[in-house]
Amino acid sequence: MKNHNIGLLGGGLPQASLANRLAETSRWEVYTMFLEGPLLSPAVHTARDFRDVLWLCGTLVLPCPVCREGLVLNAPLWQGPPVDAGQFLGLIGKGVLLLTGAVSPAFARAAAAKEVTFTPLPPPEQEDGWPDLVMDHLGRARDKKVRPRPRGQSPNTPLAMSTDSLASRAYQSAPIFWA
Repeated sequence: MKNHNIGLLGGGLPQASLANRLAETSRWEVYTMFLEGPLLSPAVHTARDFRDVLWLCGTLVLPCPVCREGLVLNAPLWQGPPVDAGQFLGLIGKGVLLLTGAVSPAFARAAAAKEVTFTPLPPPEQEDGWPDLVMDHLGRARDKKVRPRPRGQSPNTPLAMSTDSLASRAYQSAPIFWA
């Protein structure tokens, strides 16, 4: 992953623990939104207004479960008013890795309406297993190789069937980029 800014939106003690662990690795610049308190490490940046830092983050992590009821973000450590998850879904840029815990049908519909794709992670086996689950997924995502796709080629079109032979040759000779 090129962008080393990670944002955590909402959540309780497991999300705070995850923020601290990510900050300790020094690989990530960690920002929390709708998550605050003395449990967070001084290395974690807490934003009062999510719009100040949401655009910086190439990876966003939502809590498990994402919503308490309907579209109300699960944010027990947030001292402000309840947060409607729909207010930040529309501001998530394309290409952002959005990791989520269990999602409600209302959240899934809202994400689809805003054309936001998310990666749901399975629920942890233990209540405090959320940080380990996310750290493991981030480690695997970092190791993936990404090969650019030529313009105009559908992701489902095999190279041998491509109608643009110049693009096909460019694709085959393109260097491998690390995500």
